[in-house]
Amino acid sequence: MADETSLGKNLTRREAMKTALKAGAYAAPVIIAASVPRPVAAQTTGPTGTLTGTISNAANGNPIFGATVDVAGVTATTNASGVYTIPNAPAGTRTVTVSATGFTSRADVINIAAGATTNYSTALVAITASGNITIVLTWGAQPSDLDSHLMGPDGSSGRFHCYYAAQNPVPHASLDVDDVTAFGPETITVSPVSGVFVAGSYEYGVYNFSGTPAFDVSAANVGVFQGGVQLAQFPVSAATGTGRWWRVFNFTLQATANGSIAITPVQSIGSTAPADAAVMVAKSGPR
Repeated sequence: MADETSLGKNLTRREAMKTALKAGAYAAPVIIAASVPRPVAAQTTGPTGTLTGTISNAANGNPIFGATVDVAGVTATTNASGVYTIPNAPAGTRTVTVSATGFTSRADVINIAAGATTNYSTALVAITASGNITIVLTWGAQPSDLDSHLMGPDGSSGRFHCYYAAQNPVPHASLDVDDVTAFGPETITVSPVSGVFVAGSYEYGVYNFSGTPAFDVSAANVGVFQGGVQLAQFPVSAATGTGRWWRVFNFTLQATANGSIAITPVQSIGSTAPADAAVMVAKSGPR
């Protein structure tokens, strides 16, 4: 009798789960060969260095007060200016996790120099119910001007190019933050139109507008977020080649409420612009 009762409860739970799924529960995106780093265990011995930087809001670049930065179990909290400092951070290649109330947590792999100061500044994406796809570019002090570029379907059998000279070329893609003085963020948002994403193939890349120094000293990092989850991370240190164009990743979307995003890493640096990129408009003075 006890077994029959237990079986009945299990069947009831399964039926409830099926009902929830049919009602439109959020479906996890498909990610091809992209990964998010996992935090490593705390280290209490060995060489250390100082980790410092600023944590900002990816939507507007404003500093976030009270964000927690954690590296191998050693933590610090940002002040009103969004600045934090960890004077005893374990040195070496480490996963740094950043979290704050109301924002999606993120994890980035950082090389912390022993006996020296390493700058790690990044931006967090606010948790929203809309399910927008957010692409966030951050980098170091040099070069001063890196630019985010997104190409994709315009919804009318053509292609759009979203970048600093066309910050809202279509209703479903916008450059929310454009930074020209180092660190970032540069943030591009892809959103649904009338409740569904515009289906098709998209391409995201970064252009080194400053020209010098090259990408290899930029410590640039691209994070992809949706629905309160970090989907992927692309450090420039993992890319190959030289030049001013960093082709970071491609992705496809379906005409559904969550887009069912499928990400394919590219991680290639070269001198040729993507085929869909529009003619570049020269920057002149502050924008």
